[in-house]
Amino acid sequence: MSYSLEQVQQASRLFFDLLRRKVMPLDDPAAAECLQDTAAYDALQYVAKEAGCRIMNSGHRLHLLVSPIGSGFASNFTQLRNKYSRIERKTHLHIINVIILVFLAEMDQDEQHFKPGQDSMSYIQLSDQVSELFQTWVGMDEEGSFSKQWRLDIQAMHKVWTSLYMQTKSQEEGDSLSRGAGSRIGLIHEGMKLLEEEHLVFISENEKRIFPREELYERMRYLYHDVDRYKELKALVGRTLSGQEGEAHAAH
Repeated sequence: MSYSLEQVQQASRLFFDLLRRKVMPLDDPAAAECLQDTAAYDALQYVAKEAGCRIMNSGHRLHLLVSPIGSGFASNFTQLRNKYSRIERKTHLHIINVIILVFLAEMDQDEQHFKPGQDSMSYIQLSDQVSELFQTWVGMDEEGSFSKQWRLDIQAMHKVWTSLYMQTKSQEEGDSLSRGAGSRIGLIHEGMKLLEEEHLVFISENEKRIFPREELYERMRYLYHDVDRYKELKALVGRTLSGQEGEAHAAH
């Protein structure tokens, strides 16, 4: 399909606006104008594809999604470490991914469980669940079999996690949270800030509590639920925290 110069300009403006904002409501004037013109919206999808991204329309908002491979906006670990200088080691990044997964698994229960503004999770709850997860997994990781099965470096993550203090002195005494890999709370805050920067959660630093936004529920419904790896790991986390995974392993 060929596009007029005006349609390409309109699509490009919206793409770069989405690149900055990550998520945009459909009634935003820029989004509404583009959606009214089928060719302009097709041009938006084309621009996004060429950039290694794609546009997700939830019916309420447009989400800009970056492809992990082949995108100029995707970050490998070195690039991510340069952007987030507080992440010192690759294992810290792996732990942050687990922290985010545990949070998502807690929020992602069922459609009736989606209660924007009501659901939340404290940093302490999240830390306790991650600790329980690693403790169970490392006990099941005989000769690295569990790590190999799930493609997770359980031993390295468990070693780093257990070596960290719960909070640094400044975090205990300060009114606001601080980011970094120097404590469990710091790593949790690092992971939650990644979600906040994508406009998926709201962090109450005084309460040390994370509140999911409607945008997160949309991302889960229309993206994560179609990703096999997410579904497998979410189910694993659920079974582990409910005790079912450990019981199944003991039975073998």
